[in-house]
Amino acid sequence: MRSDLKDTFEHLTAARGFTKEAGFHVRDFKEGFVALEVAPKEELVQFMGYVHAGVVTGLADHAAGACYASVLPEGKACLTIELKINFMKPAQGDMLVAEATALSRGASIGVVRSDVWAETGGNREMVATALVTLKSITL
Repeated sequence: MRSDLKDTFEHLTAARGFTKEAGFHVRDFKEGFVALEVAPKEELVQFMGYVHAGVVTGLADHAAGACYASVLPEGKACLTIELKINFMKPAQGDMLVAEATALSRGASIGVVRSDVWAETGGNREMVATALVTLKSITL
């Protein structure tokens, strides 16, 4: 893995669009494993006060994309082509963390599992798990 990839991904995550506005940040970044976090805020909740499912899905998806990108050669990026997510509990807490692990590292197609955890006061509960299929593209 290129040594500058973690910094590049953090910059891209914070630079624009949904991930910037939501406040996503890189917690851990290694080849084949990425953890992203977001601190819940009022703008991200649904009508009952839980973090919106779209935000949870976006966090899982973005972590999965970074995870697959971490195993691709320089000059390659990836796009999600399929995502299946199961929600197990309402998302709430001090921090939400998506931990993505590469299950298949194909040259053109990758499969990543992305688990989303809610953290409060040192306790963690899994709130969702996603299976994400991604396609490698040339930049």
